Amino acid sequence: MVTWNLRNFPDKKQDLELLRRRLTELDADLIAVQEIKSPEALQALVPGWEVAISEQGGRGHQRLGVIYDPARIEVIGAPREHREVTLGGRVRPALSVYVRGRGGGPDFHLVVVHLKARATGYELRQEQWPALAAIVEDLRKEGPGIADSDVIVVGDFNATGPPDQAAEVELAALDQALGAVGLRRLEHRGGCSAYWDGPRRDAWQEPSLLDLVWVGDLAEATSAGAQVVALGHCARHSCAAFRSTDAYPDLDFARVSDHCPVILDLAVADDDP
Repeated sequence: MVTWNLRNFPDKKQDLELLRRRLTELDADLIAVQEIKSPEALQALVPGWEVAISEQGGRGHQRLGVIYDPARIEVIGAPREHREVTLGGRVRPALSVYVRGRGGGPDFHLVVVHLKARATGYELRQEQWPALAAIVEDLRKEGPGIADSDVIVVGDFNATGPPDQAAEVELAALDQALGAVGLRRLEHRGGCSAYWDGPRRDAWQEPSLLDLVWVGDLAEATSAGAQVVALGHCARHSCAAFRSTDAYPDLDFARVSDHCPVILDLAVADDDP
C-alpha cells in the first residue's frame, strides 16, 4: 500500500501522463491520496480502480481518500468521513475504510489524514491529535471491523515542528499522543518524504519528513520484512538537497508532486485468529 500527497491534483503544472505512469509503476493494491481537487480526474487516471474521496476538504478544498484495485482489495462497508479533525471545517477531515486483501490477505482499519500545515499550525495540529486518537478508538468499537484492533493510519501529518524548533520535537509529541491508543510509528528508510524550497527560496530543494505511517496491532506490518520507504525523487536523491530549476527541472518534483509516494509492504497473511 502507498500514501501519496498529489499536490492539488490536478494542478496546471502537473504532467498527467507522467503521473499515470508513476501510479502504474507502483504496482500498488491500495493508495491513500491527499490534496485531491477533482475525484473525476483521478478516476480517469486509474480506470478499473475504485475511488473513495472525502466530501469535505477544508478551506483549500483539498480532499483525501483511497483508490484501490477491487481485484486485490475488498472494502467492507462504506467509507467513513470523520470531521472531528476539521477544527470546525477549517481543515481536512479524516477518512477511514475497513479493508481486506482478497485471497487471504490482511484485514484492518485504514485511516487517511492530512493535518494542518506549517510550523504556525502546530498548536492546531495539537488539537487534531487527540481527535485522531479518538477516531481510532471508535473504529475498534463500532462499524465494519468491530473488535478488530488492527489499524493503519497514514497520510500527510505536516510534522514540521513547533515554531523555531526541530521537527523531532513534534514527532516525539505525536509518538506520545498516538501511542496512548496503541499506535506505533514505523520508521522511514531514508528519512524523508517530501521536498520544499527551503529558507533561502532558491533553486535548492530541501528534504522533509511529512508523510507518516502508524500501525496498531497489525502483525503483517510489524514483521521483519515490513518497511516504509519513499520512492521517486526522495529515493533518487537519497533524501539530500537537490537543485530543480525551470530550465533543468527534476520532473517528478516539478511535474508530479513535491511529495514522494511512500510505500508500506505488508505480509500476505492474516494475523486474526
